[in-house]
Amino acid sequence: MKQIKITNHQLYALTANGSLGGAVMIMASALTAIAKQDAWLSAFLTPVLGLPVIWIYWFLGSQYPGLTFVEITKKILGRWIGTVAAASYVLICFTLAYHLPWYISDFITTQAMPETPSYVISLLFVLAVVIAILYGIETIARVSELYIRFVLVMSVLTLLLVSPNINFENLQPILENGIIPVFKGSYFLACFILFPIITVLMIYPANTDNVSVAKKAIIKGFLVSGFIVFTSILMSVLVLGSKISASLQYPTYLLAKEIRLGIIFTRLEFIIAGTWIITQFMVAVLCFYAGLTGLSQLVGLKDHKRIVLPMGLVILLLSEIVFPDVIYQTSWISLVWLPYATTHGLFLPLLLLIVHQIKSKILKAI
Repeated sequence: MKQIKITNHQLYALTANGSLGGAVMIMASALTAIAKQDAWLSAFLTPVLGLPVIWIYWFLGSQYPGLTFVEITKKILGRWIGTVAAASYVLICFTLAYHLPWYISDFITTQAMPETPSYVISLLFVLAVVIAILYGIETIARVSELYIRFVLVMSVLTLLLVSPNINFENLQPILENGIIPVFKGSYFLACFILFPIITVLMIYPANTDNVSVAKKAIIKGFLVSGFIVFTSILMSVLVLGSKISASLQYPTYLLAKEIRLGIIFTRLEFIIAGTWIITQFMVAVLCFYAGLTGLSQLVGLKDHKRIVLPMGLVILLLSEIVFPDVIYQTSWISLVWLPYATTHGLFLPLLLLIVHQIKSKILKAI
């Protein structure tokens, strides 16, 4: 089957969308709970400290052009260990995919449409994801390319419109609790905007032509998403304050409610919410595609589209039972997701890099 190629600008867009995830709407709450008024420092540090990890992602792909992350893992670690590691990677892709419908249904039922059954929202969301996958990665990349521009415009517009409500005293005292909470917050944020980028490695380098130029695209995508998340968290602290932000599940949504443009444009929070929902959709498509492609390669299927519908049903069912309530969801993030994301987004690529380097030196010595 002919390998479909995407442009480096589309790779940038996919990386940016994949990194954003649910961070824009929910991270302000989590980070202010950890780092208090210094949450903005955590959001600033994450993109800076995350660049070496992004370099590892790019370097691994550059050494194995034309291969997916599943194929790279098996090639470096060998058939048996590589298959186990690759299967675990595929699992994290599906895990992300079936969690996102829950977040969407929870947001809509708690903030906008409380009488709508959550399963109806999840069904529509998963159905849209399945249809997008059937259209193919080329179409997904094109839509992502257009959408990231819209997200950037909306982010800058929101920044400007809420600026009259800024209170710089909300940032003080800086580093009141020391630097440790800042680093804890930065690590927490990395598990949501940095490590999930590993899913992009099912597209890069397999669907790209120039791996050297792809480096700039991936880094740019990560930094753009980091900027968007940073501004949303900074403005949440400046406008709402750390205590209010920490007490809310979706502080950025409340932040959008502060926007007033005369007597006509007074409900712009719905545009912000719609932007976030579409972002979640793009991430779900990326994760589901990565999981389907990886699973197909593990079981020897030539076309991942053959399993789109049955796996879509699995994703839908799991999204309805994954979290009984918000308290369970919060505990799951701390106890399961953080180590899980770190293992696959940091330790696994680092292991692959080390083994690759050792093998390369042995081959050169021979």
